[in-house]
Amino acid sequence: MQKWFKNLKFQQLFLLLILLSAVFLRFYNLEDSLMFQGDQGRDSLVVSSIFKDLDPVFIGPVTSIGNMYLGPFYYYFMLPFLFMSYPSPMGPVYAVAAVSVLAVFLFFQITKKIFQIKTAYLATIFFTFSAGVVNLARFSWNPNLAPFFSLLMFYFTHQAWKKDSKYWLAVAICFSILIQLHYVTLLAFSGAALILLVQLFEKKKDKKQLIKHVILSIAIFLLSLTPLMLFDYKHDFLNAKSFASIFTKEKSFNLEKKAQRYQTSAIYKFLTLDLKDKASKIMFEPSFGVHRLNHPFLFIAFLTSLVYLVKKRFKLPDEEKVLLAFLLPGIVGVSLYQHQVYEHYIAYLFPFVYIFYGLFFAKFKNKWLMLLFLVPFLIFYINNNWSRYHLKDNGWKLSDLEKTSAAIYQRVNNNEKYNIVLLSESKDLYGMNYRYFLSTKENEPVKIEDHHLAEKLFIINEEKVEKNVLDSLIYEIVVFPNKQVEEVFQIENGPEITVLSSYNE
Repeated sequence: MQKWFKNLKFQQLFLLLILLSAVFLRFYNLEDSLMFQGDQGRDSLVVSSIFKDLDPVFIGPVTSIGNMYLGPFYYYFMLPFLFMSYPSPMGPVYAVAAVSVLAVFLFFQITKKIFQIKTAYLATIFFTFSAGVVNLARFSWNPNLAPFFSLLMFYFTHQAWKKDSKYWLAVAICFSILIQLHYVTLLAFSGAALILLVQLFEKKKDKKQLIKHVILSIAIFLLSLTPLMLFDYKHDFLNAKSFASIFTKEKSFNLEKKAQRYQTSAIYKFLTLDLKDKASKIMFEPSFGVHRLNHPFLFIAFLTSLVYLVKKRFKLPDEEKVLLAFLLPGIVGVSLYQHQVYEHYIAYLFPFVYIFYGLFFAKFKNKWLMLLFLVPFLIFYINNNWSRYHLKDNGWKLSDLEKTSAAIYQRVNNNEKYNIVLLSESKDLYGMNYRYFLSTKENEPVKIEDHHLAEKLFIINEEKVEKNVLDSLIYEIVVFPNKQVEEVFQIENGPEITVLSSYNE
């Protein structure tokens, strides 16, 4: 079997089949199954204004907690692809899917180069078919690129330690991009920092080159923060204050406060509850969802790893040290966070999780014993992931959003100022997905802050909970003058739309 694995033709065949699988899972029925909600509409609006109005941006999307802004990298990543597909928002979607396929290719090449070939095969299978990886590759969103850049950061960290310290510059670039995709990726710094500390304390005569490259890497990182620093300087250090509040006012990392609800000590609760639940979420939920076997799987992985460490006398190969330097601080850091952890928060950890999977099975010395455990697990793995792929038609498609927006625009007179409000489970009050399609028309809706200028208001009622939408306490509806109902119309299989006019009778 080992001879097969090392055979170049076998590797090429494997890579071809795995890439074809990756392309299918990431591109099949992509447009009709696409999630295009408020965040995607907002991003498309911002990016389209860059090339339509020549209006460059210096900050990225706002975070879901803390009212902080990310860096602008993702917007400029979207820019050429949205420009090519405009007015369709599909360009960035195809780009994200293509990057995910490229990540599969690089994942195999990197794991083959750093680990044993058997680990590369197994880990690549797990990474390619992971529902967590696949589903994040099927729509456009800033966290969705995180696995690609964390994989590169891991590779360059290993190379910086074992090959040439100049690779620390590449590590700095990858990290600079990662933290512009999601702030949880700040935890990736600990992985690189731990390896750098090891390298600094190694007994080498000449460390001048290493120190020079580290200083240049820090300079690259600080340079990448320039747009956010300038924004903060102009806006009373909004980001810095918001970041600080996460650790103080929001109590996001206050273990003691949450421990009181469990009538136990903070440390005991962290070790027995937080660490167990978050480690299970990171290691198994992206593949199996919330499953009763996740905790038993975690226990087996922990116990087996402990036995392996003891047998090795805690002297691991260097590549495994780099893996643990990224994976373990990520698990601990996420476990310290005391709010809800969503799957996209931990997307940057996906490559490390599946390398761990591959290593786990590759460590079996007896191939028949390995197959005895691997085959049923792989069948179980594929079956559970297959049921979680978002390949089927979305109930409310991109074409339906476009059709609804067109129906609204038909009811707008030339040069008439109008606005939209969305009543939806998504809580996207401003209807950014509809607003994007309307922005592609000659007469765009008024800007959100200029709602008082609107002569007509379209209330898009998706949730249909309010018996009378005029009774809604939404500010834009409450302050709209006169509230003369001009028309109420229904989109087939879609929302009911109430049209308010401010004209006097």
